[in-house]
Amino acid sequence: MIQEENTQKTIEEGISSDVFNLRNWDLSTLADTAIEYGLKAIGAILIIIVGFWLAGKISKLIQKSMSTSNMTISMRKFIESLFKMIFKILVILVAMSTVGFQVTAFVALLGGLAVGVGMALQGSLANLAGGILILIFKPFKVGDYIQSLDKMGTVEEISVLQTILLTPDMRTVILPNGSVFNNPIENYSKFGVRRVEIGIGIGYEDDFDKAKEVLMEVFKNEPLMLDDRDYVLEINEFGDNSVNLAMYGYTRTENYLQAKWNLNRATKKALDSNGFNIPFPQRDLHLVSGFDKINNNS
Repeated sequence: MIQEENTQKTIEEGISSDVFNLRNWDLSTLADTAIEYGLKAIGAILIIIVGFWLAGKISKLIQKSMSTSNMTISMRKFIESLFKMIFKILVILVAMSTVGFQVTAFVALLGGLAVGVGMALQGSLANLAGGILILIFKPFKVGDYIQSLDKMGTVEEISVLQTILLTPDMRTVILPNGSVFNNPIENYSKFGVRRVEIGIGIGYEDDFDKAKEVLMEVFKNEPLMLDDRDYVLEINEFGDNSVNLAMYGYTRTENYLQAKWNLNRATKKALDSNGFNIPFPQRDLHLVSGFDKINNNS
């Protein structure tokens, strides 16, 4: 009984001592701690602001220095965006270290989460890999006119994760790099020239040699067509209503659409002025004998 009373007395004395120490705690210590961490937080914010500003400035300097090199525009933009991303990550780590975070522990935590994040971001990692492969193997570059994933347009930008196209009707199309690289790509600008094909039909009763002579003049008179490449005009097939001709020549890639429009217009005028009729599907109705009798009985 006496031992229990002594134990309770000891506990009460300990509690009283703690309360006394708390009451006599120097409030200046609390203020100093708040000021210390407040200054660290302000310093971290300033580091992030200045660091991100420097990232933009340095990336522009890098881009300017690379402009005199033999690197493609696509490669320069990719390196610039990759540098900015890495620099910003380093700035954030420095800011965290300033506040008091254990950066090494944070990096280790990131390493531990890498597998899980990698599984969650498989698509993004595939797009990153696709972007790198596009820049290495160069199936296209900025300014090329391509078709991929059923989309056609001029390549405006190749970034880390995506390729941006501008369509002829001024629409922006964003394609993931992983899907682009793993699917067929048609590059119409690779060799700088493009074949213009015109499909036209003439009647079975028309003179092919005369039609060929007329249409070859159409090609020769079109200034956008290249004279150093041969024009082709031959019978392609015998259709149900017409003799279908295959005619084509070559033009600069950037002139393709205008050259095709010019040739279509000139072809129609040339055939009309030389007495050729462009056939079209039609159906002839033949009245059988006795039709009037059947009609009257009905």
